[in-house]
Amino acid sequence: MYTSIIRPLLFCIDAETIHKQIVKVLHFYRYLIPARMIARAIFNVRSPLFQWRNQTFKNRIGLSAGFDKDASCFDELGDLGFGFIEVGTVTPQAITGNPSPRIFRLPKDHALISRTGFNNPGERLFKKNLSRKRNGEYILGVNINTNSPDKPHQAQTDLITLYKSLEDFADYYTINWGSIPEETLHETLKALNLSYRKEHYTPILLKLPADLPQEKWQYMVDFAKANQLDGFISSGPSQDRSLLIHSPEKEVKEIGAGGISGKPIRTKSISLVKYLSNHAPKEMLIIGAGGIITPDDAKDMLKAGADLIQIYSSFIYEGPFVVKRMIQACR
Repeated sequence: MYTSIIRPLLFCIDAETIHKQIVKVLHFYRYLIPARMIARAIFNVRSPLFQWRNQTFKNRIGLSAGFDKDASCFDELGDLGFGFIEVGTVTPQAITGNPSPRIFRLPKDHALISRTGFNNPGERLFKKNLSRKRNGEYILGVNINTNSPDKPHQAQTDLITLYKSLEDFADYYTINWGSIPEETLHETLKALNLSYRKEHYTPILLKLPADLPQEKWQYMVDFAKANQLDGFISSGPSQDRSLLIHSPEKEVKEIGAGGISGKPIRTKSISLVKYLSNHAPKEMLIIGAGGIITPDDAKDMLKAGADLIQIYSSFIYEGPFVVKRMIQACR
């Protein structure tokens, strides 16, 4: 029903507009306690727990950062059965992001192109929203960044401030490789490891882009080990337009700049996960993301060596019940 009736209706409306409407519906749904109890019963699936260090995931399927940028509806999304949810990206000061339209669908490729520009409400409101977390119901990740990537000292201060400020709610943090200069990231992690993380330890994962050159894969493993990172998410969006083999070239050109997510980056993501699984320390967590649209895609990502799965585009193209189907396929 979703793909044949609901999705065509939703896709008649601008992608970001319908996203905002869905968030509003979730805010209203927040107070419908009987409806929430029914939803939890419908989407609940018995699945083997996944244990990583001292964290217990009720299943292996999670939601990527980007859907709930403001941390305003993650608790409601948790009713859909996700084992973990990542919110953000958040920066200390609010960012309005790039002008709209800035999110585009390419249905023939089961893809999205986005250039939102890290729009978020800033640390203060974000932290207030995080207080609605239901401990034990899901693992909560927070994607953090800086307002000043070109100012090393301020960027370091931003990241450390967010790490400390949100630690009562975050089960892990994610930092996107490439959004912060490498040396700044190294110095930030060094400062955290020396002065804070020994006593207040929240894992940090590094999210790698789909376009990371193969000759840098081992370098990323070595960087993670040297900086005491705890794992990887593979992978983030691609800039490679050659991956869009089904969408009209004219349509792609008219959309313009932005990162590609969804089915086109599946092969790149799985290849990088295979490498990380074979070369990264076994104690590092590997979350497979990018191009996972169907339950079979999720199974293939686990076979490649991922410990957990993150989805986003699948949620848009296949609807909320895809979460349950993936959990069942990955048991």
